[in-house]
Amino acid sequence: MAEKLLSELACRNAKQRTKMYYLSDGGGLRLRIRPDGSRIWILRYSLNGKEQSFSLGPYPKVSLQAARHKTNELKSQTREGINLSAQKQRQKVSQAQKDATTFGRVAIDWLTHHKDSWSSHYYERNEGLIRRLLNPKFNGVPVDAITEDALLKELKKHYDSGIKESARRAAAVASQIFAFAKAINKVKQNPARDLVTHPYLKKPQVKHFEALRQDQVGDLINGLRKTGEEQILDVKTKTALLLALYTGLRDNSIRGAKWHEIDFENQFWTVPPERMKSKRSHKVPLPTQAIKALKALHPISHRNDDSYVFPSSGKHGFMAENTIRLALHRLGFKVTAHGMRSLITDVLNENAFNSDAIERQLDHLEQSQVRRAYLRSDFMDMRKNMMQWFADWCDQKADATKFNNVTSLLAA
Repeated sequence: MAEKLLSELACRNAKQRTKMYYLSDGGGLRLRIRPDGSRIWILRYSLNGKEQSFSLGPYPKVSLQAARHKTNELKSQTREGINLSAQKQRQKVSQAQKDATTFGRVAIDWLTHHKDSWSSHYYERNEGLIRRLLNPKFNGVPVDAITEDALLKELKKHYDSGIKESARRAAAVASQIFAFAKAINKVKQNPARDLVTHPYLKKPQVKHFEALRQDQVGDLINGLRKTGEEQILDVKTKTALLLALYTGLRDNSIRGAKWHEIDFENQFWTVPPERMKSKRSHKVPLPTQAIKALKALHPISHRNDDSYVFPSSGKHGFMAENTIRLALHRLGFKVTAHGMRSLITDVLNENAFNSDAIERQLDHLEQSQVRRAYLRSDFMDMRKNMMQWFADWCDQKADATKFNNVTSLLAA
């Protein structure tokens, strides 16, 4: 008597029982139903006189029709004496070996190899270049199959699109990845080596923005004081910009801040080594203006003490690179975020503050090794008074600018 074939309805309505059971479709194809309700297609076949079983995947992801089609394909192999399970394992090993030699895999290994010795900013930059400019074309390509022509064609495309400096940096990153691949015997040659100095990928003329001038500080503060519809920046960006001005911290140190780093009671911010260029922990005093800005942001971005001060939906979970610089541009100041450090240096030196305290505030490394060995003070009390004075100086500039503007309007 012929076995009764299954129907999609029978498969769909198969109920779980206290013990595992099977529904047969004939020809060795069975649907296994477990006590937890999961259903998997199983092919039974004979190999050297012994019964074997092979999984064809879960139902309903693999439909009845697809399971039958797979069964017909595999039966020709079982008739030739092929062990399906052993063959699948060999294929997995082969695929794993192939995946280990793709450009994307080698790039990940290269990033991992260097992560501990790089700043988080440098790591993010390189990872971003790989993800945006190199991986879309080469991620799944065997690393030893990539040619110089293929790389140049892809880099030219990005270079011609207007992101010239990014394309040049991607060429340098690609060269380092292939040098790493060569060192671990994945490739015999580095096809990107000559692209670093390729004449087509020439260095573009760069327009350097200047630092924020002292006579611009009042307008900047007044622009940040605006509220409601007059304020074009969101509160996170506005706070980040204020912190850059009131602390002198670098962009990378600010963007990845977490709430547990902020000591509201004692008015300090401790930045961990991984976000500092010097690779050492850096404690900075927070003037009352900075504390006020952070307290206004706290109910908006604080989820727990380990949450980011400036969260975002981006890949890294915190504020994107260049946000502060672009915010300055939106406010009408074609200056760099880094230039605020120059402003702080100039103002504080011109007003006779201790030069060692200024250098310590900006986390500059003492050039003289002898002096560095003896200069152990962090000048914290001096820096706390100094940065409060600077924040007050900024406010005075803003008030004076506002007064002058009002006076000019009344005189007009």
